[in-house]
Amino acid sequence: MSIRNPQSAIQNLLHVGSIGRTHGVRGEVKVIPETDDPSRFEDLDTVFVGPDAEQASPHAVASVRYQQSKRGTTVLLKLDGFDTVEAAEALRNRLVFARQEDLPPLDDDEFFLHDLLDLKVVTEDGDAIGIVKDILELRGHEVIVVDRPGQSDALIPAVPAFIVDIDFDEQRLIVQLIDGLLD
Repeated sequence: MSIRNPQSAIQNLLHVGSIGRTHGVRGEVKVIPETDDPSRFEDLDTVFVGPDAEQASPHAVASVRYQQSKRGTTVLLKLDGFDTVEAAEALRNRLVFARQEDLPPLDDDEFFLHDLLDLKVVTEDGDAIGIVKDILELRGHEVIVVDRPGQSDALIPAVPAFIVDIDFDEQRLIVQLIDGLLD
């Protein structure tokens, strides 16, 4: 999988990261990437930064570097016009978005999580469960929220033990259930 968050209806923006602290004194910020491949930031000339996609404003990317930690790779992002630690501090706790068309193409076995939205969810036997209405990001993995008409939503972990196949041609997500999952 690639980019993790659902797509914004505004400007076709995808959430690609979240800004944490500043880094150094020259205006860099630490970005926690929302992608399994942080090098995708290198292909971006412009990112959109704001509290949400609707309020995000465009900024030219000046540089991209990386920092490794126990938690994985952090992107050290420098935006044009943010040349001091004080200027960069204004970006703290903001979200970073990119236009989908500005991102490099995905490999054949990759997809955006928002591509799962509105897929029919069925069991291996073909029994209908519902429709994918949301993806929740939890610490260890994503959880697929399935709208079940007349019933409470089902929460299905997005892990190989439960996800049998994703058939985009047939617009369906095939899952393997365990006892008690849909109760």
